[in-house]
Amino acid sequence: MRQIGSLPRDLDPGIFSDHLLSLGIKSRIDDRPEGWVVWVYDENHLARAGDELKAYLISPHDPRYAASVQAAKEARRQLEKLDKEYRKNVRDVAEQWGPPGFRRRPLTMTLVAITVLVYILQNWSFLDLPLWPDLGAHVQDFLGFSSLPEPLTVQELSDTNPGRWIQDIRHGQIWRLVTPVFLHFSILHILFNMVWLLDLGTMIELRRNWRVLAVLFLVIAVTSDFGQYLYMAQRIPSFPFFGGMSGVVYGLFGYVWMKGRYEPEQGMALHPNNISIMLFWLVLCMTGALGPIANAAHFVGLVTGVLLGLARL
Repeated sequence: MRQIGSLPRDLDPGIFSDHLLSLGIKSRIDDRPEGWVVWVYDENHLARAGDELKAYLISPHDPRYAASVQAAKEARRQLEKLDKEYRKNVRDVAEQWGPPGFRRRPLTMTLVAITVLVYILQNWSFLDLPLWPDLGAHVQDFLGFSSLPEPLTVQELSDTNPGRWIQDIRHGQIWRLVTPVFLHFSILHILFNMVWLLDLGTMIELRRNWRVLAVLFLVIAVTSDFGQYLYMAQRIPSFPFFGGMSGVVYGLFGYVWMKGRYEPEQGMALHPNNISIMLFWLVLCMTGALGPIANAAHFVGLVTGVLLGLARL
């Protein structure tokens, strides 16, 4: 970068800088006691920039300088576009050798943090703390698809109209459409879901962005939770409570699976072994061999993710 001269304080340095940029000459203006000092980044432009500075000093009100403002704006837009493309294609070496930090996958890390916090609150009583011993029950009651009426006997539960379990949402508690995904009921339950959420969520955030992941999360959470509710309302009306991130995990799995098959240019793909493992677990859970599991949430989440993947979201 070389200095080509200075402008007196009664002249607008921005107009001259815009004029140079419209000619393809990048410059910098510094405020100094003697006036506005003009620097040019590329030494190959020194001669022309010097001539333009002399002309501007002689006739600063020439209409061509005012006309160059719009051309300078367009030039800046092009430079910003090129810079954005450059940053998109350049990778930090440190991040290539280690896991991406929070800055590159903020939503994934936030979802994991919320889920872990909810699990701790659910199991508050096991921490043997005197403060609010029934906190876990309140957390589950607040985040579940419906609040749990207490006390009710088994007979009273079985006699309850299944449609009652959606009344809370109809009365404005719409967070219940999503929040059951944050509830987990064992270490293995939350561990399995968080491992897959970290893997799939990170992949989507790195290749797309957090906004796409946010849309996927909300749509899949709502559809999988509602699907599980409909299944349980018809088949198990006496046990309306459910939770877990696995419906979302299967939805993200379906989304990435379809992207790898039909849009490989997106850079998202799953190893065939991982596809086999996820489908195997889907079927195994449906057999009932692993106990009560939200199979409807798994299936609806998977179908939703596949459709979103095919829709080129």
